[in-house]
Amino acid sequence: MTNNTKRRAVVVDGVGTLVADPALLPDLWMLDVSPHMPHGDDVIAMAVNPETAQVGPEDLDRVPNLRLLAATSAGTDHLDIEEARRRGIVVTNTPDYCTDEVADHTTALVLGLLRQTHRLDRSVHLGGWTVGTPRPRFVRGATLGIWGFGAIGRAVAHRAHALGMRVQIHSRRPIGGDFPKYTRVNWDELIATSDVLSVHVPLSDETRGRLDAQALRSMRRDSYLVNVSRGGIVDEVALDAALRSGHLSGAAVDVLATEPPVDGHILSSTPNLVITPHAAWISELSIHAPFRMFAEAVAALPEEPGR
Repeated sequence: MTNNTKRRAVVVDGVGTLVADPALLPDLWMLDVSPHMPHGDDVIAMAVNPETAQVGPEDLDRVPNLRLLAATSAGTDHLDIEEARRRGIVVTNTPDYCTDEVADHTTALVLGLLRQTHRLDRSVHLGGWTVGTPRPRFVRGATLGIWGFGAIGRAVAHRAHALGMRVQIHSRRPIGGDFPKYTRVNWDELIATSDVLSVHVPLSDETRGRLDAQALRSMRRDSYLVNVSRGGIVDEVALDAALRSGHLSGAAVDVLATEPPVDGHILSSTPNLVITPHAAWISELSIHAPFRMFAEAVAALPEEPGR
């Protein structure tokens, strides 16, 4: 490939939520946006939406000159990072671009569960005009348990504290700084004493399926679960059972183990469950950030592959 050869950057996005502006790419780069994984020796950079594809060795084989592999999200669990780095491919993600959006969405779900706004809305649209059960709860003084205390977890804690909620946190990583307004607890105490448990950890071998049947049974009866992190952290069969049995009063999830869900997905008819379509990150500002950061990473690539 000569210095004047066009280089191809591909955004793999089958959802259509990202805004990709080819003008942001350096000279001699052309842009493709596709719902499918690319192939060809002219593909030098690739950004992949986690809702669209998983990237494994076979996918990398089809783009032998790939030098940059980017996640259009903070999470990178959809990329085989170890294999990419073994091949000398630079791997990047998109950190901290939607912290406020996800924190706002989480807070909206927490309030919706405690105040039962989603269920009451559905009831009225079906012709009802009674409160029913579960009844709306008093927000001030309710205990919000936050699992994971990175940027988003901290932003959620800040919002919850402003609403008068008691905030307790559990993190597998050291927490830098002093947070006297919040109570640090161990895992067992977190799930057993929270009125609402909110999940803000990445998907990893350690967290995959961590909220299984045993963990959900250990949660306070009549409590709520919110997950805006990754679907694979929660055992969906166990969540369905916990909601149908009434052990949990409700749950709200922005993520599923498989997205989009297939017909007949186990959670499609689960009672007292709010599902949003992996939309917590979206705003009129955030939809531009992943491609902008991808374009910056493309511009930072050295002229020679050096591999």
